[in-house]
Amino acid sequence: MSHITLFACFSDVDECATDNGGCDQTCDNSVGSYSCYCGVGYLLNTDGAGCDDIDECSATNGGCDHSCTNTIGSFSCSCPDGFNLNVDGFVCDDVDECADLNGGCQQICTNFIGNFSCSCRIGYVLDRDNAGCNDVNECWRQKGGCEQICHNSRGSFSCACIAGYLLGSDGFSCTDIDECSSENGGCEHVCVNTAGSYHCTCSDGYALTPDRRNCTDVDECIESYSICGFHAVCNNSVGYFECTCNQGFLMMSGGCQGKNIICPAGSIDS
Repeated sequence: MSHITLFACFSDVDECATDNGGCDQTCDNSVGSYSCYCGVGYLLNTDGAGCDDIDECSATNGGCDHSCTNTIGSFSCSCPDGFNLNVDGFVCDDVDECADLNGGCQQICTNFIGNFSCSCRIGYVLDRDNAGCNDVNECWRQKGGCEQICHNSRGSFSCACIAGYLLGSDGFSCTDIDECSSENGGCEHVCVNTAGSYHCTCSDGYALTPDRRNCTDVDECIESYSICGFHAVCNNSVGYFECTCNQGFLMMSGGCQGKNIICPAGSIDS
């Protein structure tokens, strides 16, 4: 008795060929079966066919330093003002605004993490635009502390004194200059110092000349003809004068009197 062996041939069906096998994204055919797969950023649904977006931002902020924005199948990191996104796509690097045109500041630019600020040197105040600098007029309030004169300048000020005064070592106070201490102030006779000034005077018998410094003799005999009284001669000398009685007269209290007068008791008729 003979045996006959029968062989059946089967052909694989490619399920992926029809409607992608029902897969949302990738259909992978295999002998007698197939499988669905999802790309990066997606997770295979429990139905084995659908692909659900993965929210990368829900876990550790997607690895972003600051903001994480989820998108379909992906995500992206972003940074706030004052930061730039690093080439790694995750880290936020501080922007040094001062490195570019001094941050727009007129004078001083100070960088901070994520920000910057403008400021001004001493003697200036920051403008309302928070960038420019305006000069402070220190003389406007209480003369800048100066005792007499205050001169404002760009970014500073200085004190000065009126004629006859010297600015003190503190740069603010004023001290009277004693003009008489140097060469008698130019006066020929007497120098009188006053606050902020001085003047010259002369000794008795002298008068101040028009230059207000030198002294000239006063001829008392001419200025006052009757200075010696009657019966007398006036003799002028430099700085003083003398009276001489005429012959027959004696100098007594009140002027020259005749010799025939009665002498006071105790006096001698010469």
